[in-house]
Amino acid sequence: MAAFPAIEPLNRDYDLGAHITSSADGQNGDAVFFLHSILATDIGINLAFRALTSSQAQQIRDHYSGQRGTVRSFPIPAELWRTHADLYDVATPGTEWRYAGPLEEQRLDGGLFDVTVSLVSAIP
Repeated sequence: MAAFPAIEPLNRDYDLGAHITSSADGQNGDAVFFLHSILATDIGINLAFRALTSSQAQQIRDHYSGQRGTVRSFPIPAELWRTHADLYDVATPGTEWRYAGPLEEQRLDGGLFDVTVSLVSAIP
């Protein structure tokens, strides 16, 4: 299980997921909802890396390949959480992540790359 490369993204977007719930309809037509977990699932993070060198972009590509795309889960380093007051603002300690889809890359002039990565929390 290789950790994501320690490269700080320029931008992060979050989807804080949802709690696992179910519902049952009562005789009067009202719905009752049952909470099955105190932890949210499917927390999503989109990371935007801008103007990466070819070696930095290759680190991300190699990690994606090593995790077999969206299959294997991995930890993410503190560099991805920089500027947060607490590493656990978004997810609980020990949360692992997996790729939500393929990497998006754009080649820029000067041999630089813009890379966008979508991650989703993995169920342990």
